[in-house]
Amino acid sequence: MHKIYLSLLLTSFTYAQTINFNDALNLTFKNNKDLKNQKLNIDLAKLNAENVNALSYGKLSFEEQVNRTNHAGYVFNSKLSSREASFSDFGAIEYTGPNAVTVQPENLNNPKDRNNFNTKLNYDIPLFTGFKLSNQKEILKLQHKANEVKYNLNKRQISYEVLKAYNSAVVAKEFIQASKKAKESISFIVKSAKAFHKEGLVTKIDVKQAQVHNLNINTKYLEAQNKFELALAYLKFLTSKNEINDVENLKYIEIEDSNFDNLYKKALENADELKMQDINNKAKKKNIEISKADYYPTIYSHLEYGFNNDKLTLNNQKDYYNAVIGLKYTIFDKTRDIEKQKSQIEYKKSLLDYEKLQEAIKLELKKSLLDLNSKEKILKEKKETLVLANDIYKQSQLMYKNHLIAIIDLLAQEASLRNTQAELIVAKYEKSLALAKINLISGNSFVKNNTTLKVIK
Repeated sequence: MHKIYLSLLLTSFTYAQTINFNDALNLTFKNNKDLKNQKLNIDLAKLNAENVNALSYGKLSFEEQVNRTNHAGYVFNSKLSSREASFSDFGAIEYTGPNAVTVQPENLNNPKDRNNFNTKLNYDIPLFTGFKLSNQKEILKLQHKANEVKYNLNKRQISYEVLKAYNSAVVAKEFIQASKKAKESISFIVKSAKAFHKEGLVTKIDVKQAQVHNLNINTKYLEAQNKFELALAYLKFLTSKNEINDVENLKYIEIEDSNFDNLYKKALENADELKMQDINNKAKKKNIEISKADYYPTIYSHLEYGFNNDKLTLNNQKDYYNAVIGLKYTIFDKTRDIEKQKSQIEYKKSLLDYEKLQEAIKLELKKSLLDLNSKEKILKEKKETLVLANDIYKQSQLMYKNHLIAIIDLLAQEASLRNTQAELIVAKYEKSLALAKINLISGNSFVKNNTTLKVIK
């Protein structure tokens, strides 16, 4: 029995895993279904570009047509195609002279059933499309590039989400640790109250107040455990790693330069949203060129080589070829002018969207820097407040032991200390998100130049 229990215990330790932020991020990049789908979109966009390129090489096809008919036109045509037509097919036998204008040739009008095998190779190629194919190829290349940029954008957005999930788990863990310490402290107060009550130094109400406070702390502890489990569950979902059971320390993604102008310049260079919009601008401009294609003639070619006979054959006496070069030119079509104007308007709209996006990034960056500045000040104040709250609580404990304050005052100071600890934990978490937001807006990576913030006890 002991061996079975030991085996189960070792198995649980083997599969349990404590994870840090970088590992969580790498696992998410590896397993995330959205990123995998985006990679497939990149492959599809690449194939679409290759598909247009393949059109310029034309299409070679083999065709075999077999038919049997007594249709006069089809039968006569198949005889001509296989070089088998004779004068008898024109009614030469029934011809009786110049006055026989009403004679109807029997062989021509009522032919016997005939098989016809038409075996051929076709080669069709567009020779000139008004630069439509070349422009479409460029647009599809831009779409391929846009999918790559979108993949990087998704990675950064997922990085931010993983940071939130990971730090949420760390914060929940810190709440558990703070609740444990609070439970230890309150347990000592309860024991002291009971001891003082036995000596007649405090009333029964004091003991009950301490016990109620202890139960409230236990409730907070259970809530913290539940939040930790929920945070881990979300982290497991993001990473697709169900063995995760613990996290390390809070993660700060520091910024090297907090100067607004430098950050904004970097955002204009690196922000994937802007890169995507720039690609969209180029695609819209190419659409204008495509709309101009209808003003050019279209030139195409069709080459055909085959055999025609009443049975399957490759006899060169029955072969034929057909070479066609065609030209099509639209003289008048009012709709092409409208399509051109529409594409020009779409391009102007795209340029405006680019400018609007630049302004939006500028605003978001300003707001994020102001938010970070506020969070840093709040964090600094919360650290100082915690030091003071600790001193006050220790002094209150000493005063309670010396019967200088009532137990309700001591419990109030403990609650104040616990609230200050909670506010400090939240302040650290909010600063980590404020930093991450700036990195997200400015296009910085979440992988390089990372620093770990140790838990403040």
